[in-house]
Amino acid sequence: MPEASGRAAAAAAAASGVALWLASPAVGAGLLAWVAVVPALAVRPRLAVPLAYGIFLELSLVPAFPFGLAEHQWGEPPVDVLVAESPVLLVALLGIPLVVVVLAAVRFPFPVVPDGVAGFVLVPALAWTALDLVRAKLDPAGLWGPLFLSQHDTPAARLAALGGPWLVTFALVAVNAALARAFAHGRLRPARRADLAVPALLAAGVVLAAELAPVGSPGRRLVVAAVQPGYDTAEFERPVLRYFRRATRDYERGTLDLVRDLAPLTRAAGRAGADLIVWPEATAWVDPRATPAVRGALGQLAREVGATIVVPYFLRGPNASGWVAVFADGRVTPARPKQRPMWFLGERSVRADVESAGRVGALLGVDGQEPRPARALARRGVRVLAASTHDWPQLARQQRALARLHAIALDVPLVRADWRYGSAVFDPPRVVADAGLERRRTLVLAAVEARPARTPYAALGDWPAAAALAAGGAALVLVRRRASAG
Repeated sequence: MPEASGRAAAAAAAASGVALWLASPAVGAGLLAWVAVVPALAVRPRLAVPLAYGIFLELSLVPAFPFGLAEHQWGEPPVDVLVAESPVLLVALLGIPLVVVVLAAVRFPFPVVPDGVAGFVLVPALAWTALDLVRAKLDPAGLWGPLFLSQHDTPAARLAALGGPWLVTFALVAVNAALARAFAHGRLRPARRADLAVPALLAAGVVLAAELAPVGSPGRRLVVAAVQPGYDTAEFERPVLRYFRRATRDYERGTLDLVRDLAPLTRAAGRAGADLIVWPEATAWVDPRATPAVRGALGQLAREVGATIVVPYFLRGPNASGWVAVFADGRVTPARPKQRPMWFLGERSVRADVESAGRVGALLGVDGQEPRPARALARRGVRVLAASTHDWPQLARQQRALARLHAIALDVPLVRADWRYGSAVFDPPRVVADAGLERRRTLVLAAVEARPARTPYAALGDWPAAAALAAGGAALVLVRRRASAG
């Protein structure tokens, strides 16, 4: 296919970048993702696709971090990368352009010239799947920009139950690539029947696979609740947070104040019949097991409401995060760790040997950036997942989308509790209760079907995706060696 001009490639990149942003959780036009990459793939893809991805990331990330929005939320990083309480300048001016340069250098998404329609479809699909997998697992900013997030509220999300979110990305890019090839051939010469049939067959396969995905199986009825306090623990002017101020710092008293403040919503959940109540991230600022007054207050509240309470906690100084469950009889479980501590902000997990409390398991903060932590809990027999976060509005959209996809991938209900925004209850594939994205104090409560994880993804995890990417990498090496020999 002839190379397009630089101007045409830039226009195609801009069109694809904007379309990807519109399809993301930031806007919510998820179905647009099935055609969003077509312009960049059809017009000089090795230049247009990396540039489109950079535009997409800038549109998604930069508006979410205006100066001061994350004030007092970033801890005490070992290396100071914050400007005006935000990493926006570092990410926008250096991080994203560097990603674009690296992608262009490796000729993303076509590290080799594809041979035929199969190569044109499979090569970019595997390349983009690898990009999403690596970013979700290794990149601290991997909450922003994974292609699979665009499908969290579409029927295609059910593909995650078969192969995790990686299968969603693979399907999206494969359909886009097939459409791009058909479009390009139709523009440059009469399209062949195979070019026109491939995207139709791929789309039909996606629909069939989504329909066959085992999501929504029956289970044991359980009433669950998420407590959303409606304020932020950095709002030190609030009376309830008076002991968190530097001048009066007393974390035990501060934690007792927070327990008392969350008690009315917790009691309301108990009166509504809740069996499980989830509090947001870092509710306690002391170890509940090692602080008799806090342990006593939590045990008394749990006995009063007759429910299990998930209590996340954060220890200032060591900057360690974990959680405990307080059962209806007042017993407090051993500590469970945060699985993905934000090492880049100096955070670590509390010391703990196990990660679930009976049939309940919790994800804290960015534990939900990838599906592995949720699957690890499900493999230990968890029937209900809790996700406790501390978000600002823009991040709440990403976190909600991730939580819903992980619940679908495992077919396990998930209760999401945040301090201010977006608390919800997911019973795959549905959203059964939702606080919305407006800041408010509220209780989110619903009945779910608690059940073990029995999806193909729950059983196999990321191994099929890793094997496919390894096979693709081996094929790439073989093709390049043959090209060199020729």
